[in-house]
Amino acid sequence: MMFRRVVFFLASFLHAGVASSLFSTPVKTVTISGGTHGNEYTGIWCIKAIEKQRELFNANAEATGAPDTKVINVFKEYPSLSIDTLLANPKAYMANRRFIDTDMNREFSIKKLQHTTETCSEENDASCDSSQASLPYESIRAKEIESMFGAPKTGSTGGDGDANSDIVIDLHTTTANMGITLIFTEGDALMSAAAAYALHKCKTEYGYEHVHILLLPKTEKNDRTNLPSVGKHDFTIEVGPTPQGVLRHDIVEQTEAALHSLLEFLHLSNMELENKTTGATVLDRLRSAFPNGVPCYQSAPAVGAKELHGKIQWPTLDDNPNFPAAMVHKSLQDRDYQPLRTGDPLFVGLDGSVIPYDGSYGDEVLLMFVNEGGYYYSSSGTGIGVAVFSRYDFETGINVEA
Repeated sequence: MMFRRVVFFLASFLHAGVASSLFSTPVKTVTISGGTHGNEYTGIWCIKAIEKQRELFNANAEATGAPDTKVINVFKEYPSLSIDTLLANPKAYMANRRFIDTDMNREFSIKKLQHTTETCSEENDASCDSSQASLPYESIRAKEIESMFGAPKTGSTGGDGDANSDIVIDLHTTTANMGITLIFTEGDALMSAAAAYALHKCKTEYGYEHVHILLLPKTEKNDRTNLPSVGKHDFTIEVGPTPQGVLRHDIVEQTEAALHSLLEFLHLSNMELENKTTGATVLDRLRSAFPNGVPCYQSAPAVGAKELHGKIQWPTLDDNPNFPAAMVHKSLQDRDYQPLRTGDPLFVGLDGSVIPYDGSYGDEVLLMFVNEGGYYYSSSGTGIGVAVFSRYDFETGINVEA
């Protein structure tokens, strides 16, 4: 315990300069995206609800409903933020499909974006309007979205340029029993503090066992393949379990609770800067709530090019890479964030044989995205996610050994 406290103190001290500069600048623009996967209807509902809130706010009207209805209008509650929405994959949304050609949440690395640009240029089609025969729709749409945000990866700066949005929050759902999972990349101090605030607030209503933080391994921004990486800061909210192509009121409420907590943190931080607060700040409250670091799950590094995090892959059929040749063992179903040990049942083959875990990620790991429906697709990266329990310093976003 003493060693961990020393490590935590040193990490906080060494990164204090970076953290202080981040927390001294107000957040101005936030983009909330939904429908990156077209059959994840919760995020789409949420952004459409936000646009309805904008309409009511501009008309100086109130939402109708029962007297006890807790309707939050984000434009009224968080006025220091300029909030926009993005329907990320409109074609897949209309078709009620995860994607049309390929997983769009794997298309935002600078390598892929530059390939799209070069292919369009070779076809003398700078806008990519007529190149759909040779490029996946999602590749073209990803390039369009990156351009909307000022081409922060492929612009004249050669990558890592200024994005038009300070923060992009991408809303997702999962068929796995993940509860409310808040996802960001290690090293992002602002997002790590926002996640800690959302965790602390959401646990009051849903309990710690239902709210989790997933820390993705630190990677260069230009190498990140997910949509929110086009913002200066990127964040993902993942809520489940819920079926694909279905709206569940409780899942929408949980998604909105997490989203509102993030926006509240950003707005409170802005107000403290504007008013030059001298008393206890929102960061002071987090220091009190998490004196030894924020509990989180550290995902294993991605191995495959189509992965956002490390996975234990299941075998697939030769004639269909999207169909498992072995299914997830019943003992693991709905047991996200629970341990798996070497020798434990993992998969069941077509012949009924049980395939045990071989210890490839360590003698004991924690599983996540267990039997996630979206991970049946080869372009999304098949398999079960792997993580370990850890803690991080919310003022730096740096992982601290648990």
